[in-house]
Amino acid sequence: MRGGRVLFALIAAAQVNCSVVLTKGPPQPGASNFDPTGRYDEGLPCTTSRLWPAVDLGLMLWVLAVTANYPPEATDDRLDGLFTAAGAATSAWIGFGRTNACRAFARDLPSS
Repeated sequence: MRGGRVLFALIAAAQVNCSVVLTKGPPQPGASNFDPTGRYDEGLPCTTSRLWPAVDLGLMLWVLAVTANYPPEATDDRLDGLFTAAGAATSAWIGFGRTNACRAFARDLPSS
C-alpha cells in the first residue's frame, strides 16, 4: 500500500499547477507582445484552450476521490491529499481566469 501512495504523491505533484505554467493571459498595454493595432499574424499571444484548467480540475476531483477512501487513521495522507487538491483547484481557477480573459481579448480585437 505504501508504494501506491508514493506513486500517487509523485503523479499529483507532477500534475498540480498545469494551468499556472502552461497558460498565458492576454497581453497588457505596454507589454512587448501587445500590438495596439490588434494584428497578431502569428496567432494570439495568449491561451484560449481550456485543456490545462480542465486537467487541473480533473486532477483535483481524482485526488479528492482517492483521499476520501483513505482510512480514518491515515491523517497525514488525508492532509497531503487535501493540500494537493487545493493546489490543483487554485491552478484550475487561475487557468480558467486566464483563458476567459484571452477569449474576451480575442472577441474585442478589430476584425480584419
